[in-house]
Amino acid sequence: MARLEALLSLQPGSLNLRQPLDQLGVELATELTWLDPRNACLNLVAGPSALQVQVLFELRGRDQLSVLVNSREGMSSGAPLSRAVLEQVLDRLLRLLPGTSLAYRSDRDGPIRQGTAQQVGNTPYLGASTLDHRKGS
Repeated sequence: MARLEALLSLQPGSLNLRQPLDQLGVELATELTWLDPRNACLNLVAGPSALQVQVLFELRGRDQLSVLVNSREGMSSGAPLSRAVLEQVLDRLLRLLPGTSLAYRSDRDGPIRQGTAQQVGNTPYLGASTLDHRKGS
């Protein structure tokens, strides 16, 4: 199963994402479904094999938009159809949201964002890359 992620850094003040995301659905000739005020979903069909691809959007805080592409396409082949959908969605989002930049992309940067620490409860959670460096110390 293909699972590709990207994280966009939004320009400060781009609080209303509803209109650009709705426009994305129109441009891709599909309906954008709002799951709640911070999450939306597109369902697309890709390639001659009519591969079903789901694109999920999550607004994180005020300045980040997460994009997740899921399909049944095998990652062993590099998931070319799913990657093409991700590329198309990102290109259109960068055009529809001026001042937005691509902060992370799993097919380019790897499955774990390197060098980040996340907070889990009151305890910092260190990513795998940080733990690997500590083992050698």
